[in-house]
Amino acid sequence: MSNFETIKNKLEQFIKRYYTNELLKGAILFFAIGLLYLIITLFVEYMLWLNPTARTILFWVFIAVELSLFIKFIAIPLAHLFKLRKGINYETASTLIGNHFPEVNDKLLNVLQLNQNPAQSDLLIASIEQKSLELKPIPFKSAINFKSNTKYLKYAAIPITILLLSLVTGKINWFSDSYERVVNYQTAYEPPAPFQFFVINESLQAIENKDFKLKISTVGDVIPDNAQIKYNGQSYFLQQLVPGEFQYTFSLPKEAVEFTLSANDVISKPYLLSIVNTPNLVNFEMVLDYPSHTRKQDETLKSTGSAVIPEGTKVTWKAKTKSTTEVNIYAEDTLRFIENDNGDFETTKRLYKNYNYSITTSNKSLTDYENLAYNINVVRDIYPELSIKVQKDSVDQQSLYFYGQASDDYGLSKLQLVYYPSEDESKKQIEPIAISKSNFSEFISAFPNQLNLEEGVSYQLYFEVFDNDALHNYKRTKSSVFNYRKRTKEEEEQKQLNEQNETIKDISKTFDKLQEQDKKLEEFSKTQKKRAT
Repeated sequence: MSNFETIKNKLEQFIKRYYTNELLKGAILFFAIGLLYLIITLFVEYMLWLNPTARTILFWVFIAVELSLFIKFIAIPLAHLFKLRKGINYETASTLIGNHFPEVNDKLLNVLQLNQNPAQSDLLIASIEQKSLELKPIPFKSAINFKSNTKYLKYAAIPITILLLSLVTGKINWFSDSYERVVNYQTAYEPPAPFQFFVINESLQAIENKDFKLKISTVGDVIPDNAQIKYNGQSYFLQQLVPGEFQYTFSLPKEAVEFTLSANDVISKPYLLSIVNTPNLVNFEMVLDYPSHTRKQDETLKSTGSAVIPEGTKVTWKAKTKSTTEVNIYAEDTLRFIENDNGDFETTKRLYKNYNYSITTSNKSLTDYENLAYNINVVRDIYPELSIKVQKDSVDQQSLYFYGQASDDYGLSKLQLVYYPSEDESKKQIEPIAISKSNFSEFISAFPNQLNLEEGVSYQLYFEVFDNDALHNYKRTKSSVFNYRKRTKEEEEQKQLNEQNETIKDISKTFDKLQEQDKKLEEFSKTQKKRAT
């Protein structure tokens, strides 16, 4: 590499160091001036409490100033440093170097001028090389001193000192509050006033079609005598409760309301009263699926949840709702409705006892808002009734005749005669008896009739009637137990013999009575004859 090329490289290094120094100085000045201008901007807003239009201008002027400072102190030096923009040339650099090294000022400039001569003779090239060799030992970069930028730090100390004083004195809020108002330049803020409005309500959410009481208090050095609320282009006076506290009632609001408060020329920020849609039942019906054995036709009850139903009825509740996400039945347990494809709610339960319950509706904002209480009285399926009268055959004294009546609330299913040896119930025999399937039936039965019973054995017998309640496995009622014993042949013969003897005795007694009557007649006849004579 020639001596002149070395000089050119050293000049390039100088130019790079020069713009690095410019960038360092620019960074300090950008920070100092930019921060100071930010403080000035926020202080103006802090003192004046500008309206949204003025704050909009203040904000965008601040952005324009900060952008200009950034371009001047940061962007331009960077563009020169990375040669995105044309900077100083070698001659200017030579002048700057010559200001620091006076002994090389003319020599360095002369070398550059000789190099620009179009007639490059050997003698001229040799002269350039000679002069370049003389300049080669000089450190051009040392002409730039980074430490010289410390003098600019005093400018950065000014805004930093202001912030530190604000922090130490506890007044830093002016900075953050003003910053928030400037950044949110389109939002209206309340300027400092002798008092402030405060909404006492926990939330500004009104329930649809329900009065909402807005409660306001004022805090400050001044207590206003009256206050107003403005919404929908109209102003209304608030009701004063106690000094400094006011109330206003929104009557059955249906949509959101934006309002402001004012008193003594002090106007509050805008408030928004939002509306919470209420979960309501629009239409409600109850489908009753009666047990088949009751022979009742299924029916649907509309707009009511109370009823009197037979035991075992399957009840289906159907509900059409508005602004509702959940419907529940609360009783001894919780019964949740299921939402179908049509957006309606439905649930089912089979009832065996009285059911007192309430239906509630909910949505994301309101839980169990609508609460409707109902009761369903369940009529239990009674046991069938059975009445039996018995009479013994007066002739043979061996046959029993039964007259019976059976009844049930919904219907009968069967009647049977059960008999068994008194000493061994395991040998129980069942004899079905025809009966009507209606609610009431009469029957006549004889025992033992054609049944094959053992002679000399004592039997016990009773009747059983069953209803048609399949849900309870056909409830039954049992009659009282009757006793019966079939005589043996010997006992039967002895009975007949005894009966014959009794008959003979009765005939003999009758003959004796006849003889006695004949004697009385004969005596009476004699008495009459004597009287006649």
